[in-house]
Amino acid sequence: MAQNTKFTVDGSNTNTSNPFPLNGFKYNVKLESNISDGNVKQSAITLQKEVPTQSGKDYVAYATSYDGGKTWVEPGGGKPPKPLSASSGLSASELKSLQPGGALNKQVVSAANQTAKKAGATPKQQEQLKKGNDSNTPETKTDTDAQQIASANKEEFDKEAKTNKGTTRTQYGNVRYPLDLQVEYQDCIKFSIVRYTSSGLSQQSIENTNRVVTVEEGIPRLGQREILGTVVLPIPGGISDSNMVDWQEDKLDEITKSFANIAQSAITKGGTAGADAAAGEAGKLNAPETKIMAASKFTELATGAANIMQRTNGTVANPNLELLFNGPSLRSFSFSFRLSPREEDEAKAVRKIIRFFKQAMSAKRSQNSLLLKSPHTFAISYITSKNKQHPYLNRFKECALTQCNVNYTPDGNYMTFAGEPSMTSYELTLQFQELVPLYDDDYGNENVDQLNNIGF
Repeated sequence: MAQNTKFTVDGSNTNTSNPFPLNGFKYNVKLESNISDGNVKQSAITLQKEVPTQSGKDYVAYATSYDGGKTWVEPGGGKPPKPLSASSGLSASELKSLQPGGALNKQVVSAANQTAKKAGATPKQQEQLKKGNDSNTPETKTDTDAQQIASANKEEFDKEAKTNKGTTRTQYGNVRYPLDLQVEYQDCIKFSIVRYTSSGLSQQSIENTNRVVTVEEGIPRLGQREILGTVVLPIPGGISDSNMVDWQEDKLDEITKSFANIAQSAITKGGTAGADAAAGEAGKLNAPETKIMAASKFTELATGAANIMQRTNGTVANPNLELLFNGPSLRSFSFSFRLSPREEDEAKAVRKIIRFFKQAMSAKRSQNSLLLKSPHTFAISYITSKNKQHPYLNRFKECALTQCNVNYTPDGNYMTFAGEPSMTSYELTLQFQELVPLYDDDYGNENVDQLNNIGF
C-alpha cells in the first residue's frame, strides 16, 4: 500500500530567505504539501504580507497558488477558488508583480523552493513543486440536506442564466471603498451576495445556513452557498441593533375562564372529564359575585347599555390581565455611507458599489416571464483586524435588502469632476431585514468562545 506523508513548513520558522523585503514591504511564504510514494500530490504556496495590527505587526495571508505560482487565488480554501482582484488587499502594482515573470512572483517561488529544500524535499519533489498541479484545489465537505437544496437552486439558476445569456448577471465581483482601505488592521463591514434559497415545505429546514460565519479571509458566508460578490466599506457611524420579541396583553374573566376549562377538559380528556369539570366549576358559577357578573352581562346584552356593574356595584370584573408571548420578530438594520471618490478609479469603484446593491436586490424574471424569482440575499459581517469577526459588535443572519436609497447631491449642489462625469459625492442608505428570527440556541451554550463575543 502506498505510504502517504505530509510536511507543512512555514518560512518564518525555518532558516530560509523568508521573510524577505521588496519595494518597502516585508513578505513571508507558507508552503503546504501532500506527498505520496515520494511524489508531491498536492501543494499550496501562500503569500503573507507584514501589516500593522492593534497589537503590533503580523503576517496576513493575501494570495494562494495551487500550481507553483502560475496563477493566484484568494486564500481560505474556497471552491471554486476566487481569482485575486482589487479587493484582495494587494495594490495594483503588487498584483502585477505577482504574475509569472514579476519580481514578487520570482521571490515567492524562490522562497517556496528554499523552504521545501530546507524541509527535506528531494530534487524531484522540488521540481514537482515548481510545476504544480492545476487540479490541486482544497477538498470540500459533503453537502448536507440543506446544502443539496441550495445546490439544486443553483443548478436551476445557472440553467436560467444560460437561457437568458447576456441579460442575467451571475457574478458581481469584489470591490472596496476607499481603494486604500487597509482591511488587515482597520475595522470594516463586508457585504456578500448569495443566491436566495427557499426553505421549502418539508420539515427539513435550512436554518443552519442562515447564520453568517466569517471564514479565514474575512468573507462573510452562509454555509457552502456560493458567494457572487463582496463589497467592503468602512464601518459607518450610528450603527445599532434592536432585538425584539412580540408579547401582547391578554384578558380572561372568571366566567369565560370557567367555560374554557370545561371545554378544554371535554376536548382533551373526553365527555366524562368535561362533566366532572362542569361540576367543579358549578360552585364558582353559583357564587354571589359570579351571579352579579352574569346578571350585569345579560342586562348589557338585553338593553345595549354598558358598564352596568360599575353603576350598580361600583366594581369591575377581574380581567386576569397577563402579558403573553406571541412570537419572535425579525430584526431590521439600516446603514448610511458617504461615498466621495478622490480619483477616477475610486469613482468607478463607487459606481460599481451602487450598482452592486441595486441589481442584487432586484426581482429576477423567469424564462417565460410568468413568474418572478426572489432577489439575491446578503451575508453581512463586521470585521476587525486579522480578518476576524468583530467580538464587540453584533452578528447577523441572512438578510434581504429591502430598500436602497441613493442621494446623488448630498451637499445640495450638482457637482461633477472635470473630465470624469462622476458626482463628487454620493450618499448611499441601505435597509436590510433578516430572513429568519433569532432563537436562544443561536447564541450557543455559553462556552468560552461564545462568551468572548456579543453574539447576535
